[in-house]
Parts: sequence; C-alpha cells; structure tokens
Amino acid sequence: MYGLPDDVENECNAHLYLSDDAGDNSCTIRCQLKPGHELPHKEEFKRGDKPVIVTWYVDEQEDEVEIGE
Repeated sequence: MYGLPDDVENECNAHLYLSDDAGDNSCTIRCQLKPGHELPHKEEFKRGDKPVIVTWYVDEQEDEVEIGE
C-alpha cells in the first residue's frame, strides 16, 4: 500500500505524481492502458459505485515537470 505502485505487465505504467493542497500526503497515478498507446495516459477506478477517470499527458518517470506548468 505504501510506496510507488508495482508495474503491471502489458500495461503502459506511466506515472503521474499528485499531492494534496496541504502537502502532507502524496499518491501516484499509473496508466493502465496498453504499451505504445496514443496519448493521453489513463487510470480508471471506482469510488464507491461511481467511476473516477484520470487522464494526463506527461510520464513523470521520464519527463521533468516544473510545479505550476
């Protein structure tokens, strides 16, 4: 449960790093699409019975991103 998520075979596994507005917690979103897919990356899950879908364009494992960009 703690630390970066494990890569899943035959999935893209691109990362997006998030933190809360107080700065005391963080999480990693991991792309669940197939390797080599077209952008954007995507992670999808349910919160209770409602879907949550997050899409993004930068793999933070590979691309350096300045906060505020």
